[in-house]
Amino acid sequence: MRILPSIFTLAPCALLIAACGDRATPTGSPGWPSFIVNGVPTGSDFPSVGALLFNYNRDAVINGDDEWCTGSLIAPDLFLTAAHCVISSFTPPGTQFYVSFSSDLYAKSFSYITARGYVYDPLYGHDEADLHDMALVFLPKGSTRGLTPFKLPPAGYLDQLAAQGGLVSQVFVNVGYGTSASLTGPPSFPFDGVRKVSEAEFMGLQPAWLGLLMNSNATDLGGDCYGDSGGPKFLDSDLTTIVATVTTGDYPCRATSWDYRLDTPSARNFLGRYLTLP
Repeated sequence: MRILPSIFTLAPCALLIAACGDRATPTGSPGWPSFIVNGVPTGSDFPSVGALLFNYNRDAVINGDDEWCTGSLIAPDLFLTAAHCVISSFTPPGTQFYVSFSSDLYAKSFSYITARGYVYDPLYGHDEADLHDMALVFLPKGSTRGLTPFKLPPAGYLDQLAAQGGLVSQVFVNVGYGTSASLTGPPSFPFDGVRKVSEAEFMGLQPAWLGLLMNSNATDLGGDCYGDSGGPKFLDSDLTTIVATVTTGDYPCRATSWDYRLDTPSARNFLGRYLTLP
C-alpha cells in the first residue's frame, strides 16, 4: 500500500511518507528524452546507482515493494545515501537494510545485497542551513564485483564552477528509483521500481545546497521525487562524479529540488572518515 507523503521530503518510497528528519529549507546527455521527474529507464547505464530497501512488509520476501531510497556506490563496500533514509520512525536503530543494483526491482533477474550495517553523519538534523543529510551503508567485501564506484568532487568544486560562470546554464542529471509525478491536477505518484534518469536545470547555489528547477512546463526537463532521496546528481558533462545527493523538494514534485552538496567542508569531514577524498 502506498499513501501520500508529507510535504518537503523526497524519501521513503515504500510508503511514500515523510522521513523523520527536519524540513531542509535552505536560508544531459544529448539524445535523452526530457520527461518530468524520473525520466526514462536507464537500462544498463548507471549500474552503480542502486536502491536502498528494508523489509517494510515484514514478510519473507525482499522485492520492489520494499524500495525506500536511492543511493550510489562510492567505494567497493560503501553505498552513499541520505541520513533521513536510515533514521526514521519506520527504520529504527538496528534495521536491516538491503541494496539492489538491479535496474528493475520487479524483474525476475532482481537481486539484492544484505548490508553489514550503516552509519550516518552525527550532526544530521541539528541545523536546517546545513542538514548533514548523509549516510553510508556498508556492503560485504566482494559483493559489488564488476561495478565501478562513482567519484566524489574535490573541495569547493561547485563554488569554482560558479565563480567561472559555469553553472548559469548548467544541466544536471538525476538518477533514481523513485516515483514519477503528475504534471497537472491533484498530485499522484506512480511507482514501477525501475531505475530512471532525467535532467534538470540549475537554479541556485548555497553554502550547503544545490538548487535545481524541475518545472517541466518552464524548462521542458525533469527532476526527482519520492524514493529518489539519497540519489546522485551529476553534471551532464561528467557522469562519473557525484556532486550532490537528493534531499528535499516541493510536495507535488513539480517545481524545485534542493540537494545536499558533497564538495563542502562539512560533507567532506564526514565522508573523509571512511574513504580517501580527492
